[in-house]
Amino acid sequence: MPAQLRGPRFPPLQTLHFMKDTAGFFRECAERYGDPFIAKLPMGTIAVTGDPEGLREIFSADPAVFEPLSRVVLEPVVGANSLLLLGGERHRRERRLLMPPFHGERMRAYGELMRKSVLQATEGLRPGEPLVALRMTQTLSLEIIIRAVFGVEEPERVRRFGEAIAAYMESYTPLLMLMVPMRRAFGGMGPWARFQRNTQALDALLTEQIARRRADSQNGQDILALLLSARDEEGQPLSDRELKDELLTMLIAGHETTAIGMAWALYWLLRTPEAKQRLDEELGALGTDPEPEALSRLPYLSAVCDETLRLFPVVALVSRKLLSPLVVKGHELPAGMGIMAAITLAHSNPTVFPEPGRFRPERFLERKYSPFEYLPFGGGARRCLGAAFALFEMKVVLGTLLSAHRFSLAHDRPIRPVRRNVTMAPEDGVPLLYEGRQTLKKAA
Repeated sequence: MPAQLRGPRFPPLQTLHFMKDTAGFFRECAERYGDPFIAKLPMGTIAVTGDPEGLREIFSADPAVFEPLSRVVLEPVVGANSLLLLGGERHRRERRLLMPPFHGERMRAYGELMRKSVLQATEGLRPGEPLVALRMTQTLSLEIIIRAVFGVEEPERVRRFGEAIAAYMESYTPLLMLMVPMRRAFGGMGPWARFQRNTQALDALLTEQIARRRADSQNGQDILALLLSARDEEGQPLSDRELKDELLTMLIAGHETTAIGMAWALYWLLRTPEAKQRLDEELGALGTDPEPEALSRLPYLSAVCDETLRLFPVVALVSRKLLSPLVVKGHELPAGMGIMAAITLAHSNPTVFPEPGRFRPERFLERKYSPFEYLPFGGGARRCLGAAFALFEMKVVLGTLLSAHRFSLAHDRPIRPVRRNVTMAPEDGVPLLYEGRQTLKKAA
């Protein structure tokens, strides 16, 4: 451990604080011990930085310096073959195989599916009806994943997948995530046994769906169909186990995170009337039924999504393990040590983002931030592969929803983020009241 780095001394207390309030833990440690600081967590001894200089040194380093650190946290829920947990040549191979479905026109082909999902899910709303933003966005995001990624079309199978995925996600609790001793079956009782049953149920559905898509003589445009036809440089496809683990990775990285981001966006817009008014004016220029591609190009809507992910990035950190020494801000970190890029620290830096606690989308129209100042999807060679898809979905879903409907917050109390599993979400899901159909006027 580098002697010059300081940090808190009591690992059990560190872990509890880190689990309960990751952003608060990072902020308090940086204020007290400086940046970078050191922490002892279940993943090991970690050096943490949120400073742009430190982040540049991490993300500009040779990728061969690192291997994944988060195996103990993520492997149970995404599988050992997940892109998130691979290193070296195997990581490069699978990243090349997974990249094409998230590019250009293939990605945008899902826009109409997203638009229809929003309109169908909200057609039965009645004025005065209470609802919870996160439940609504989870429902929408989950249907998009099931249809666009897994290629499931029949309503009954969509329902079965939805129930299995919800049970799977909810049963991987923060306790199981960070407390390895809790991962015991206890004679078929307890949280780990429940998670294992839900894992097996979802695995059976994925096995069945892979067989269906492989047997289908028509080339589908869903991501699973594209992955089934992908071949590496030696002509080899992904195995079924690799396919399943990458589908689970897309589920974790693409469903939960996007749904949380959209719920936070609704919260901030409804708390900030001037931002909502400016967005209404921008949406009004497209009418009440805008095309997905037109929504994706709206500058203020894009800024709303960017500012939401700045204030509450749904993943608070990026973690790596050093395979060889690395100098970060003048500190030589030894091989074997963990390192974390603290996204929440970077996004709350007042020298980069004046008034960092304020929701102000205009800041993203006024200047462009470097990838070491603003990094909601991580950075470097392991930046989230689905970042463009997630932002496209956020813009299409939010734009479609707010062009057609009006909502208000059910209460005016501040809402804080709490840990769900690997993500941080609004504490009460953002309770809303439905106000009725939108009456935006198209600009003359």
